[in-house]
Amino acid sequence: MHAKDIAELLNEPACTHNKKEKSGCARPKPGATAGGCSFDGAQIALLPIADVAHIVHGPIACAGSSWDNRGTRSSGPTLYRIGMTTDLTEQDVIMGRGEKRLFHAIKQAVDSYAPKAVFIYNTCVPALTGDDISAVCQAAAEKCGVPVVPVDCAGFYGTKNLGNRIAGEAMFKYVVGTAEPFPVPESAQRPGITVHDVNLIGEYNIAGEFWNVLPLFDKLGLRILCTLSGDARFHDVQTMHRAEANMVVCAKALLNVAR
Repeated sequence: MHAKDIAELLNEPACTHNKKEKSGCARPKPGATAGGCSFDGAQIALLPIADVAHIVHGPIACAGSSWDNRGTRSSGPTLYRIGMTTDLTEQDVIMGRGEKRLFHAIKQAVDSYAPKAVFIYNTCVPALTGDDISAVCQAAAEKCGVPVVPVDCAGFYGTKNLGNRIAGEAMFKYVVGTAEPFPVPESAQRPGITVHDVNLIGEYNIAGEFWNVLPLFDKLGLRILCTLSGDARFHDVQTMHRAEANMVVCAKALLNVAR
């Protein structure tokens, strides 16, 4: 990812630091909890999309130390619970085998699990060695016939907050707008009530908390077109552009998607 792209993601008009004519997110204060890296932020933002194969391109520790640490729940597919990684070793780096391992990892995931899509998370090592994950994803998508989305979120790019934004930008760039929503089912239609489609952005269904409020939206005549990303499906994210309103539930990290 280019430095100018990172700077653009860090520039958030809704944050207080921008009102002070400062560019970029506020710096962490000494002694405060800094949180994880960009990769960690991107992974936890997208991992709840349940019918997608999530592959971490990098050494095994990047996936093994952080996988599914948020406790999000799914009402259907459980593919997101399976940790997948290219497990890069020193020999792979020396011999330049990173891109080849990534391609074969994507093919194996598609052949074994038939996911609706594959998300590739870039980490520090392949970013430093210059692996072109976008080109590999494009080639794999053509070969396998499944959408393959690159998420360029190497840990040294910045903080977990930046990783959230990178994840949202990847969804906006590669996924949103690529499909149309299903019609409102007749069972959800009631006389005198017009059903409106809305998105909940930054809702991760931690411990199933989203299921407690979903019936309230139904009573209000609101259809949740997509939650980004708690208990979401790939098709839900594809249809986000048809929502009549966006509501950011969590922090301001995904305001770029809502805007």
